[in-house]
Amino acid sequence: MATNLKDIADQYAKAIFELSSEQGNVEDTRKDLDTLKVVFENNPNFVTIVSSNDINSEARDGLLTTLTTGASEAIQNLVKLLAYNNRLNLLTQIVTSFEDYYNDAHGIVNVVATTAVALDETRLDKLAAVFASKTGAKHVNLTNNVDESIIGGVILQSQSTLIDGSLQTKIAKMKAQLLG
Repeated sequence: MATNLKDIADQYAKAIFELSSEQGNVEDTRKDLDTLKVVFENNPNFVTIVSSNDINSEARDGLLTTLTTGASEAIQNLVKLLAYNNRLNLLTQIVTSFEDYYNDAHGIVNVVATTAVALDETRLDKLAAVFASKTGAKHVNLTNNVDESIIGGVILQSQSTLIDGSLQTKIAKMKAQLLG
């Protein structure tokens, strides 16, 4: 049984992912969830307002209906269920977890390449190809993070893999070997 909010959000995400997979509308569900996430991120007080005891159930239902107009029935029901269980605050985490399920199902890996200097698209594409070949990922979404403290080289990090080819780490290892 889920004991923390991340686990609870993950259960909702898994359920909605499995349902949308069965119904063959994963892409539509993904778009609907992304839209909701943007609304929630751009309106941080929305959850507070909808969850407030100062708002009557008709007004709450009206807000939720307006929010989900055009979304699939599954998404409309998810939002109503979250509101009913006072869990609307989990929506952005649910979307993140849904994206994880989506990425896993499609062989997509999000990777951060940390380098001492910014890399151009050509080098980023080459790094993505290397990471894909080493991990078996079908597609790599690579973002570049600049951190001058690594001196040189690259650190590739995904949710489950870390490849540290930074000069900072190599120097630290040599120092440890020399000092015993």
